[in-house]
Amino acid sequence: MMENTRRGMMSRHGGSQGKRMAVVLWSLLFLLMCSVVHAEPVSSKDPLIEHLEFLGYECDLVEAGIRAKHASKIHLYITYAFGGIRMQTGFPGTSPHSDVGSRYRVTNALMKRLSVIQLFWSDDGSLFAMAWMPGRYEKTRFALFMEAWDHDTAILRQTYDQLKPFLKEQTNVPGNGS
Repeated sequence: MMENTRRGMMSRHGGSQGKRMAVVLWSLLFLLMCSVVHAEPVSSKDPLIEHLEFLGYECDLVEAGIRAKHASKIHLYITYAFGGIRMQTGFPGTSPHSDVGSRYRVTNALMKRLSVIQLFWSDDGSLFAMAWMPGRYEKTRFALFMEAWDHDTAILRQTYDQLKPFLKEQTNVPGNGS
């Protein structure tokens, strides 16, 4: 009886149903594999580090990337990821459950003005800014990308008063990374 039921299901849905299901499952598996962050190692002789140091950043190799600090610009964490260069920075935030609507209204309006940076709120309420440039380092392209990053971070600084209710206050204590 069970054999007939299975055969009946196969003939009712046809073999293409099973093929579609297999394609969907393989597609999901592929997406999961691609979503795992893969950062390539960085060497101290990387031309990207030389470029950043020329721009006045102090660079350190950390984990699989570069931590770049600047006296008057927002600090960066840079990795080679997803076939390109990913730059990111973060700002500690307040409780993510406070005034959620306003939090997203402010960042959505802000993102309309940004050219390369995307903004994300983490589960703990911190704000992260990230930009990605496809391909490997090439001096002229990276210089243009850094100009766009600097333009966007200037906008972030200009809108600090709007973001302030959602961010934790930090004092500039030497050595704390801010």
